[in-house]
Amino acid sequence: MSITLRTLGAGAIGAITVALAVLALRPGPVAGAPATDTTPAQHTITVSGSGIVTIVPDVARINLGVTINKSSVKSVREAGATVMNDIIAAVKALGVAEADIQTTNISLNPQYGAGSAPKIVGYQISEQIIVTVRDLDKAGDVVDAAAAKGANTVNGISFESGDPVKAQNDARAAAVAAARTSAQAMAAAGNVSLGGVISITDASPSFPIWYGGARAGAIGDMATPVEPGTQDLTATVTVVFAID
Repeated sequence: MSITLRTLGAGAIGAITVALAVLALRPGPVAGAPATDTTPAQHTITVSGSGIVTIVPDVARINLGVTINKSSVKSVREAGATVMNDIIAAVKALGVAEADIQTTNISLNPQYGAGSAPKIVGYQISEQIIVTVRDLDKAGDVVDAAAAKGANTVNGISFESGDPVKAQNDARAAAVAAARTSAQAMAAAGNVSLGGVISITDASPSFPIWYGGARAGAIGDMATPVEPGTQDLTATVTVVFAID
């Protein structure tokens, strides 16, 4: 997985709020009264910064399955089990681990004929699995192998990072760096010195998932192409700095 870091300064991320704490007004001393703290309230600058990490996804999750119609419950269950076992075996033969194959749905429903008094004319079974592919070069092969063994539904493919926490943290670090750069420029313009960080607030979205649209209906003799592309993961933080 390759990652490209970018930062957005004040101009790129929109308006930046500058908060200067006002010195508290205090009454004059009272004769005989104890001394009071005359230290002025601390001045601060509040800025927002954004960081972007460009990610090449390295994990694909493929949702595929089979739907079969037969005249009896027994025959449709046996047919469904046979096809799904063949699909799973074909996927495993491509190097997909058993732990990366998960059943997500099994449904069995009667099918009714037309007429004023419909009666059961057969049964339909549907079974779906999600296959996690950690070698993206094999993602298209998984779709093709499953279709060759009887899979007649492919309900989408999603892409994600194998290490989303690191990618998110890289974006946060870039966002904090962008906020500091903006704060330093503003402090210089205001003829004040930038102090330490008082607080950091993270407003970043959750980890992204990228969806594609592979469909078994488009599979013929040609291999199914699967392209993960890239995705920008953005983190946004608000940082409060002290100023002197």
